[in-house]
Amino acid sequence: MEPAPSSTVSRWLHGYVVSKMSRLNVPGLSLTVMRSGELVEQRAYGYRSLEKSLPATPDTVYEIASITKVFTAVAIMQLVEKGVLSLDDPADKYLPIELRVKNEPVRIWHLLSHTSGIPALGYAEALLSSYFAMSRTWLPYSDPRHVLEWLEKGARHWAIASPGERFFYLNEGFVALGLIIERVSGLSYADYVERYIVKPLGLQNTTARFEEAQRHPLLATPYDSSQNPPKPMTLPSTIYADGGIYSSSTDLAKFMQALANRGRLGDAEILSKSSVEEMEKPRAKLPTQLFGDDSYGLGTIIYSGFPAGKLVGHSGSVYVYTGYAGYIADKGLSIGVLANADAAPRDIAMAVLAALGGADPEQLPFIKADKLLESLEGVYHGYMGTVKARVERLGDNLVLEMIEPRGGKAVLEPAKPITEMPFDHPVFLLRSGGRVLEVEFRVDPVKGVEMIYERYRLVKVAPLEAVEPKRSTIVLW
Repeated sequence: MEPAPSSTVSRWLHGYVVSKMSRLNVPGLSLTVMRSGELVEQRAYGYRSLEKSLPATPDTVYEIASITKVFTAVAIMQLVEKGVLSLDDPADKYLPIELRVKNEPVRIWHLLSHTSGIPALGYAEALLSSYFAMSRTWLPYSDPRHVLEWLEKGARHWAIASPGERFFYLNEGFVALGLIIERVSGLSYADYVERYIVKPLGLQNTTARFEEAQRHPLLATPYDSSQNPPKPMTLPSTIYADGGIYSSSTDLAKFMQALANRGRLGDAEILSKSSVEEMEKPRAKLPTQLFGDDSYGLGTIIYSGFPAGKLVGHSGSVYVYTGYAGYIADKGLSIGVLANADAAPRDIAMAVLAALGGADPEQLPFIKADKLLESLEGVYHGYMGTVKARVERLGDNLVLEMIEPRGGKAVLEPAKPITEMPFDHPVFLLRSGGRVLEVEFRVDPVKGVEMIYERYRLVKVAPLEAVEPKRSTIVLW
């Protein structure tokens, strides 16, 4: 398949983004795509501030959450190139703690690849959920160094695998990497990123300084989109090398363009070709798979089986800011997508890159799943309205609620992977008390949708009156 013309992508992109934002109740989103150093697409949707009626722009500034990890990895690789540390160095050589798992040292590359053997310690989740009044668990950490004690105890008491053996996403490990950067370079993390990444690449709206970001005239207000209307929120000021950088979609597309170009952007070189390739080398298979060979490198998520070519990048979420940035080096494509709520930005980025890279975005697994599951959501009536039910999506499952006669709720699981189901005849399973009931759907473009549930035939008569926005359950700082 040949790459689609930009105008074709623009029309498809507009409809897809608007639909996604509308469904998820997202106030604002910014998107920038580059190819071989040139802008291909640059759009903004909605508002960076609803209260002030200020529109989003491509240069609107958002916290980029876990996309920060790519910056941190680049900084570490720069220090490796300078010969002041090695990827094989024990991390505690540069830290005021002992960091050993199963009597083995946790090395720098283990932290970069989330293979320390320590399951997530949850400091990020506890900090954010308590800050947003979503939890009573409170960790009073206002300094990254406070996290080190938490990490040291976790290594002693919580680890279940030897270093290098298994993937466990560990925000605390990247906090430690930020402190290693400070120790080795003699600069604060924010100063280092600014001097050796931001300024050389000419990133105009990128900073690791919270106070500077809060003063930026184009800063987007973060929102809790599960509220209607979306509720403005505040964030803690101490998010660090695991997720604390602020940037724009324009700057992220440029940053990713430099990595796609093997460390160079124009006359600037932030890394050597060999260092970029080291970051892209798979170190651990991801527990959640999209394309069958998804893996984690050094501060990067790698989709080797992406239909338009190997996609490298990172997603990020702190609930009220989300983003994705990535690149396809073989196509010279890079992208930055940022939003001020939970907007599934990775899906948007992948759809755009697929279209621009010559693949059919409609065949991406999450888009196929979305189309099928959304077609099944709705209010269903039996014969003459004697029986009524409500069907709503929950991830890749459906929730069936009997309205009349009242019968509670049940979760319907797909009988086989969503992407393998026939669109016109999907079957789901209701499991209860050791029994399994098949719930059959029939989808006809003319007649509509009907459901065969136990003894009943029910016909979809209306869409859902209100679909609650779905918040991500995984925090990828």
